[in-house]
Amino acid sequence: MRSVLLFLLLSLSTPAWADTAAEISQLEKTLTRIQQESQSTYQQFLMIQELRRNEIDAPLPITIPPSLSSNSIPIPKYEELVKEKQEKEERIKKYTDDLDRLKARYTELENEKKEIFDRINSLENKAEE
Repeated sequence: MRSVLLFLLLSLSTPAWADTAAEISQLEKTLTRIQQESQSTYQQFLMIQELRRNEIDAPLPITIPPSLSSNSIPIPKYEELVKEKQEKEERIKKYTDDLDRLKARYTELENEKKEIFDRINSLENKAEE
């Protein structure tokens, strides 16, 4: 009688464990995908951050003086100088916007990873009980 009862108990608990194992497996696959996207987002962030830094540090092309060996120094047109400056500011603003967007996405992914970790841990603890 005890063996029959034990067998019934094990047969009822096995499908729940199998469902838990399948869910953990699915969560781990999702976690791997999110980690890859998170890493990619972080790499994009670093690249754009460097582009922005270079753009900020770079002088305007028109303002670079010619070599001292030349006889005459061409004076850039004011309109061209203003246009170059505006284009540079627009590029810096675009990079800043991209950085903000990537930072927000990275934060979202990190929060998703934390939620998945917590869910996996709770499922594993539940399976141990």
